[in-house]
Amino acid sequence: MTSGFLNAIASYYYQKTDLSKYCFVFPSQRAGIFFTNHLRQLIKEPAWSPKIITVNDLFASLSSSIVADNITLLFTLHRIYAQVTGKEISFEEFLPWGEMLLNDFDDIDKYLVSVEQLFSNLVSLKELDDDYSHLTERQLEAIQSFWSAFEQKKRSEHQEYFLEAWKQIPRVYKAYREELQKDDLAYEGMVYRIIAEKLIIGDEVDIQWEKVVFVGLNALTPAENKLMKHLQKKKMADFFWDYSPWMMEKGEEVNYKRRGPGFFIEENLLHFPSPKDFKMPLIQEGPEITITAVANPTEQLKSVHQFLEDEYVRDMKSAVVLADETLLMPVLHGIPPKVDKVNVTMGYPLNHTPAFGLIDLLLNMQQQIRKSSGSDVWMYHRHVLPLLQQQYITMLAVEDTRKLHKQLVKKNAIFVKASELHINDLFASIFTKVDTGSQLSTYLIEILGKVYELLQPDENKILEKEFIFALQKCIVRLQDLLEQNAQADIDTKTWVRLFKKLAEFQTVPFRGEPLAGLQVMGILETRALDFDKLIILDLNEGVFPRTSAPNTFIPATLRSGFDLPTIEFQDTIFSYYFFRLIHRAKKVEVLYSTGAQGMKSNEMSRYLYQLKYEFNAKISTRTLSGQVQLLNPPIVSSGKGEKVMERLSVFKSENDKMLSPSALSVYIECPMRFFYQKIAGIKEPDEITEEADARIFGLIFHDAVEQLYQDKIGKEVTAEDVDYWLKNTIIIDQLIKDGFKKFLMMDYDQGRQSFAEIQGRNVMVFEVIKRYLIQFLKLEKKKAPFTILDLEKKVQWNYTTTEGLNLRLGGIIDRLEEKDGIWNIMDYKTGSGVAETYSITELFDTDKHKKNKAIFQTLLYSLILDETEDSLVPKQPSVIWVRDVFKSTYDTKLYLKEGRSKKNPILLQSVKDQFKANLENLLEEIYNEEVPFKGAEDTDKCRYCTYKVLCNR
Repeated sequence: MTSGFLNAIASYYYQKTDLSKYCFVFPSQRAGIFFTNHLRQLIKEPAWSPKIITVNDLFASLSSSIVADNITLLFTLHRIYAQVTGKEISFEEFLPWGEMLLNDFDDIDKYLVSVEQLFSNLVSLKELDDDYSHLTERQLEAIQSFWSAFEQKKRSEHQEYFLEAWKQIPRVYKAYREELQKDDLAYEGMVYRIIAEKLIIGDEVDIQWEKVVFVGLNALTPAENKLMKHLQKKKMADFFWDYSPWMMEKGEEVNYKRRGPGFFIEENLLHFPSPKDFKMPLIQEGPEITITAVANPTEQLKSVHQFLEDEYVRDMKSAVVLADETLLMPVLHGIPPKVDKVNVTMGYPLNHTPAFGLIDLLLNMQQQIRKSSGSDVWMYHRHVLPLLQQQYITMLAVEDTRKLHKQLVKKNAIFVKASELHINDLFASIFTKVDTGSQLSTYLIEILGKVYELLQPDENKILEKEFIFALQKCIVRLQDLLEQNAQADIDTKTWVRLFKKLAEFQTVPFRGEPLAGLQVMGILETRALDFDKLIILDLNEGVFPRTSAPNTFIPATLRSGFDLPTIEFQDTIFSYYFFRLIHRAKKVEVLYSTGAQGMKSNEMSRYLYQLKYEFNAKISTRTLSGQVQLLNPPIVSSGKGEKVMERLSVFKSENDKMLSPSALSVYIECPMRFFYQKIAGIKEPDEITEEADARIFGLIFHDAVEQLYQDKIGKEVTAEDVDYWLKNTIIIDQLIKDGFKKFLMMDYDQGRQSFAEIQGRNVMVFEVIKRYLIQFLKLEKKKAPFTILDLEKKVQWNYTTTEGLNLRLGGIIDRLEEKDGIWNIMDYKTGSGVAETYSITELFDTDKHKKNKAIFQTLLYSLILDETEDSLVPKQPSVIWVRDVFKSTYDTKLYLKEGRSKKNPILLQSVKDQFKANLENLLEEIYNEEVPFKGAEDTDKCRYCTYKVLCNR
């Protein structure tokens, strides 16, 4: 660390007096630790250390009251609010209000604001003349501006509601403080006010030390100001302010409209000057600063690595500062090996740990569990499947998680009974419903305990064990607080909100030597500290400073009028933190991202603009961008070695498997996709579908038609048969419901809608399917009579090519019917395609096959049928285009075009030889060891392919 501010103060005091009688007050504990280190290096003989504390600790030491935790404070405030207002309001409803009021009470007390005056109803504005004469003109203007909107004639319903609540707050505030004082409890601001009001009326406070030295503070509250003035008058205090000349206002008066980094320091120097013989280590020239724009946070981490490789200095002279503390873990992983020691001065946020992720999944599941009328407990798949894939649960039950996940996806289980998940003791513990907050606490601790036991033997999981231990402590602490406040059995929803609120401010501390190596810090931890080499990350607008307004019940104009903190106040403080941090450094690199991430702006912080245009520093700017090369990805291929040919042999005649028309279609479109599916056995990932997409739509439509014609196999279907179905649409309704049950696991028990009923978008899909079915039946009625020969007919053919290759071809024909002496081989298609082609060869063309797929597949089915059954009957490939049933041009025939206008229906007999010859060439190519499987050259085909990642497309 550079010989800077803290070192100068240590040098000033160490020989002057007995430091054991001194108390040094710092803005943070970290500053106190480094100050102590400076003293230790200066003092050569044994000596008693001075008292080292923070401002909050100083006020707490002067009060007999104990600062209670937030949960206790909120429960007490809820009880008092209900008593004072007479309103019955649940704790859950009150919680956001309570947090806001508690924050406001804290500000009000620290800033010594009169609650009666702040929360008075000043609609008439006449009271301002008499009761508010002590306010400045600026404050009066702000108050009048706010209350002028509440004139009697113009009040809205919301304004009336606001005024009603506004009147109650002074009574709540007074009763709340009285209640806390009964138990010697307080919130932080209340302690500040108690001490300040003692001093105002002339009462003494018990100061244990000869002198209190205030070091490195900035924005003082009126309560702090009172204590410091009291000690100043008694000559019991010294004051030291950390600043540089180029942070201060250029002018004699403080400009309220321009609150720069030195705004508060100027007042502090005026009212609390430092000892005259103290020589402030001022730096006249600013550091060498590089402002670096990077594309994204990942590029920032690369810059950190390079900066430390080039600039790292030992002996605590280098620091990495994070404006966004969530970058901590990535930064730690990016530190180069030459940095031998790292001290992390901030804790890692508990709610960003994997252990908290597990708890969050469990809580989400518990809040969405439902009971059906039969008292069965049901769980939603979107809450069950993530738990089965969570890293700790997977580690605890590897095989069972895979097995259960596979079963649920296979069944398309949108909702699943809890009892069906209880395949082991762990899952029986996890997938159960809890009804109260205390049960939820026990439930979570039990599961965390099992995870901890799993990790215990692994010495490399120290950090993860710390995360779990911290979460357990947080849960136990919350439950203890609830029991102390007679709220042990609150509902689970409220318990979850309280837990998340408590965990939000919890961090997991890192263990390390605070006085060695590279310092990795948050902005607040840098107060009063100086470094030679600094790299500061994520200085984007909206991150530093934050642009969100404080959560408060007090409007901004009134806050300004009563000198309470506002968002401008916050900006001024963080401006001071930033400029104070860099002013004694020798080299600084500041990073910001130019790529917007979520709600984060892609602009650099306003402080960097100030740095560039207003301050004395050597500034350079640069933009880092990764080297991007646009390359055409290589066409992936796979040779046909021994193992590949062995896998291909399963489709030979002596084996059971068949090459289906759809499999051959895949090969024609992309041989590599055929390889992934049929040779490598890489299945497309299954997932649970809860809405009827195009695939489910087609399945339900097809199934409904099949069920209608099931009893007509081998029989003639007449117009009267179809007309009967059209008149009795209840039959169609039931068939569609059965389809939803079959393909979407919609459970309809004896006509009574159960827990998993058709709902949401599926209601609309139901009606659409019904319309299409009715229209299709109308077309069938026009076509009648015809004979249904078979449905879902399985066919296979042992085919021998001229080269002696024996293969088994086959599949399932959706529908086989006979009309006018012709067999129609029919396939249902809900997708797109064409019903005509210019030549049979086109069907085997990789670039044209996709649109001709239906013609190819039905022709192949026709060929197989012709070779294995009656070859004398004419066979006509046909397609039922579901999407076209409302078109006047609806036709199931397929055509061979001749020129632009002429086309003829395709009959197998007329194209059989040509189709068979092309098919034989295709099969010979697949089994030719010299022809590798290759990916498609046209990358447009890869756009929706499941395997495109494997091909680097």
